[in-house]
Amino acid sequence: MNKIYIMLIGVILLAISACGKDNDALKAYKEKETLSNKQITVINLWAPWCGPCRQEIPELSRFAKDNPEIGVVGIAFDKRKNIEKFLKTTPTSYPIRYLDGDATGVMMKFGNKSGGIPYTMVYAPSCDFKKSHVGPVNAKQIKIVVEEAKKECTN
Repeated sequence: MNKIYIMLIGVILLAISACGKDNDALKAYKEKETLSNKQITVINLWAPWCGPCRQEIPELSRFAKDNPEIGVVGIAFDKRKNIEKFLKTTPTSYPIRYLDGDATGVMMKFGNKSGGIPYTMVYAPSCDFKKSHVGPVNAKQIKIVVEEAKKECTN
């Protein structure tokens, strides 16, 4: 099953690299910053023009601060200047990666068939756990899914 995830990461890398020159998301995957150094990672796909996305950012920041053992990474879809402008007024406590270009293909690679955002996935590669949600989330919802992942990974 790990071969499938390695292949999935490779496909995501290809999709991200095809999306334009302003791709900090590609760097994050190459460095495997939060996808490999934590047992469980929360991945949030969002855009600064998305109202529900903007509303959940403080909640995700709070979750990241309160749960340092869990990796949290945001992947933002828009021009870098628009993302940076938003982050000046709403800073995050977790890394944000930029993806300027057509996000649809990347979202599909993450399992987001509807293409809706915000899209959040809790991912634990050690036990093949992956659960996602389209729409805004709060810290309590994330914590429930993280606990589910921990339980599944210890069985």
